[in-house]
Amino acid sequence: MQVISPRVGSLSTQLDAAPGIIGTSAADLSLNLSSPTAPIKAIAGNSTPARYQQWGRLSEAQNQIAQLQAAEQALAQAQQQLRPLAQRLQASAMSTEQQQRWGEQLSLLSQHVQQQGRLDARLQPVALEGDAARHRYQLDKVDLLSPRSVRERVTLLLAGQQQAMGITIAPGQRPAVTLSQLNRHLAPLGITAESEQGKLQLVAKERADAILRQPILMQGEGVRVPAGEPVLIKAKPEPDALAPLQAAAQKGELMSEREHLNRVMNRIQDYSQRLQEQRQIILQQTAKAWPVVTKETGAKEPAAPLPASASKFEKLVSALLAQAHVSRNSAVALLRKE
Repeated sequence: MQVISPRVGSLSTQLDAAPGIIGTSAADLSLNLSSPTAPIKAIAGNSTPARYQQWGRLSEAQNQIAQLQAAEQALAQAQQQLRPLAQRLQASAMSTEQQQRWGEQLSLLSQHVQQQGRLDARLQPVALEGDAARHRYQLDKVDLLSPRSVRERVTLLLAGQQQAMGITIAPGQRPAVTLSQLNRHLAPLGITAESEQGKLQLVAKERADAILRQPILMQGEGVRVPAGEPVLIKAKPEPDALAPLQAAAQKGELMSEREHLNRVMNRIQDYSQRLQEQRQIILQQTAKAWPVVTKETGAKEPAAPLPASASKFEKLVSALLAQAHVSRNSAVALLRKE
């Protein structure tokens, strides 16, 4: 963290493995599905252009699903390679030679992840966008969470904001209370304050990432941030997920990183869950958007959504059937002449 003292005035204060279901080789997506809740609208009419347009949109949804599935597979592979290490660290100590071998395996895993391009260095899927993505920054040089014996006042001004946010930290105040105070101010910006190994971590969603990439103007009254002119505090992006493990293995101190590895494994589970949720949303939209042929008239009409009482399994099966129907009719459309 960099601390720079500018000459500025005082601040105003206002108190996440399943195999892929659909194979695809398409790379470019023209449909904007960054928000998984954006509906896929069915196009009325039986004209050839309208039908081709609808099939094109649904094919793009299939491509998006394929990307999510590929990310799930990449996470599953990473988890499969890290699980034996986690079990070993919990069971017993390792010799220096064993730790060095694990360091080599972790280095190979890191290279494989970067070459695939499906996960970033934090093992977060690139396919996760919008509110599903998380960008983490740490304020590791300013301790706002540890209880202190004096009353303190801290004011922070984030980039692009007109007013600063101020919190009062009472003597002996628990970290959970401080986090709650911060989150009341940060939540409207799409940022969440969390505790990571006793240090403050700021988690940004979507565009809020741009806010945390800029320095934070901080002013205090107490021992954490000495009273005086405001200072610029640079938040540090979350480090690579595997880098601390590799460094510890080279030093023969891998056992000290058990908690870090557990957090990485939990993060993989979270990412996998979010990928599945995003994929199922798109599948359900596909099922609703694709027209079906009624037995009585033979006319095409949008598929009626399943009732709210339908089970999760029934909804998923319906979406998968609609998805298969899209694939079949897309092929037929290329061969059919009208």
